Amino acid sequence: MTRTKCSVITLIICSEIFRRGHGFSLSPPSADRNVLPVLGQRDRAFSRTARFAARADADFDTARGLTDGVVDANRYNIPMEEAAEMWTVSVKAEASAARAGGTPYMDSKSKDHFVDDLDGLAVTRAGGLGMELTELAGGRDDGYGLTIVSDVYEGGNAAAAGILAGDSIAAVAVTTTTREGNTMEETMETRECECRDFDTTIDALGTFPGDADVVFLSVRRLRRWPKIQVRVEYPPSQCAEGVDNVKQIELFAGENLQRALLNRGIIMDDPEAPKCDYCGNKCVVSVRLGQKLCNPMGITESKLMKRNPRCRLACKTTVGFNMQEGDMALRVNLRQWKD
Repeated sequence: MTRTKCSVITLIICSEIFRRGHGFSLSPPSADRNVLPVLGQRDRAFSRTARFAARADADFDTARGLTDGVVDANRYNIPMEEAAEMWTVSVKAEASAARAGGTPYMDSKSKDHFVDDLDGLAVTRAGGLGMELTELAGGRDDGYGLTIVSDVYEGGNAAAAGILAGDSIAAVAVTTTTREGNTMEETMETRECECRDFDTTIDALGTFPGDADVVFLSVRRLRRWPKIQVRVEYPPSQCAEGVDNVKQIELFAGENLQRALLNRGIIMDDPEAPKCDYCGNKCVVSVRLGQKLCNPMGITESKLMKRNPRCRLACKTTVGFNMQEGDMALRVNLRQWKD
């Protein structure tokens, strides 16, 4: 199956939609509707907060979330038009902690972006949700597709809940209360709609259940991956005459520094340096700029580097810690430097 351009199918979600017994209308779908893109089997690292899709030349210790409060994740949001081009659907054959095998999930075409999971966004139905939806892919008998929020009305309920144009609704939940005598029981009902077509998403929003005053939405949001621009300096003695001893590389926030340097072709060759007790290699680097972009030292590393506060064990260093971005400057092969 291939993906083709289709007319925008939008729904202005009004208050009448969400009251039992009321219908709604929408513009008819184009005859040339999108079909779900071919589902590829991709391996992804998952965390509770975010799903990361790292480039092939990126290497991560662990997937790091965006909930530590150091960096506002919204600084990495992208415009709706860009999100519409980047969204796709993937499937992983093997089961994982996140989902059963063979279950489609929202993904990014570009590994310069990642998918963030935002759960429990409370949206009041009174006065309408205040957003429009667009179907980018659909037309399958099983209801799978790709639907995103194409517009959020200023001052509306969706905007107040933090929903943005470009988001995709993954689940709708409502709280229901039942009474038995003097006992009241509150339960949460959820309907999944990730990677669903327009009609299925609308059904989840409009009729599940029709009399709830507040819905809790789980959304998927595309964000650009923060990057670190790194200036790496070799000792001049290790470079041939006329060869620049400086190399500029780009790293992704969350990468392990040692493996990232090696993956970018940086040569760690310092015959006079002792081997690292952790990795068995010669991995000490001098951070000349951007120390705050690295993870804090552990107790052992702090003791080892007490006399050399600029130095780090590259094997124990994460760049772009807490999803920061910025500039760094490093020196490698330190025993070969004359100054």
